[in-house]
Amino acid sequence: MSQRGDILLLHGAFVGGWVFERLRAQLSHLGWRTHAPDLPLHGPEQAGASPDADLARHGLAEYREALEAEIARLPQKPVLIGHSLGGLLAQQLAARDLCRAAILLAPVAPWGVLPGSLHELGSGVSMLVQGGAIWRKPLPPDAALAVQYSMDKLPPALQRDACTRLVPESGRAIFEAMLWWLDWHAASHVSFHRVRCPLLVLTGSDDQVTPAATGRAIAGKYPGRAVFREMPGMSHFLFGEPRETALFQACADWLADLPPTE
Repeated sequence: MSQRGDILLLHGAFVGGWVFERLRAQLSHLGWRTHAPDLPLHGPEQAGASPDADLARHGLAEYREALEAEIARLPQKPVLIGHSLGGLLAQQLAARDLCRAAILLAPVAPWGVLPGSLHELGSGVSMLVQGGAIWRKPLPPDAALAVQYSMDKLPPALQRDACTRLVPESGRAIFEAMLWWLDWHAASHVSFHRVRCPLLVLTGSDDQVTPAATGRAIAGKYPGRAVFREMPGMSHFLFGEPRETALFQACADWLADLPPTE
């Protein structure tokens, strides 16, 4: 068992656990044991491949079940660090008392949290209009959109590298997360009152996908438990951005104040 404990890192849509490579190095240096599993059908072999038909059968519930299985293998409750869609999944896992703390990086908002900007609202509607019944099919990655709205702060070389590693995503999961007001099953719902652990919510000031207003609203759902910080000059992808060091330091400082594991 590591000196500090275990951290389970939850990646977002269209990517895999590889996005946490630099953050994992920093956390390992601080004494944490880190785990960054790929969600189902998000492994590196999927990059550049045609979408797997089975991907369309996976929604938030299936992703969450896969992560619950990862947590069950650990010797103790982990700290969760979730990015984007992973930040939503982290909240759902926290509501099930499966972690001792959580850091939410540019998290997707749970069911019922209103969009923080017109762009955030429009992106979901646009996907529905252009993609039709997206909940029934896997979605190929769109590198141009990723560069424009998520990776816009990354240096060109890192943009190119990240785009070659993008993987298809479940349209069902995207529908449940981004168009929650149309989802009668409320798959992205979080029982906020059941989350008892401390949380840190970090969003970039220039994030077009999860604007700072949304991050602030999410933190507001956890009074007395969540701390919100807006990261100046950062966008949505976060990893590899010029101000990445400040993000990592904010995480490290907050983690240092957590009580030790038993």
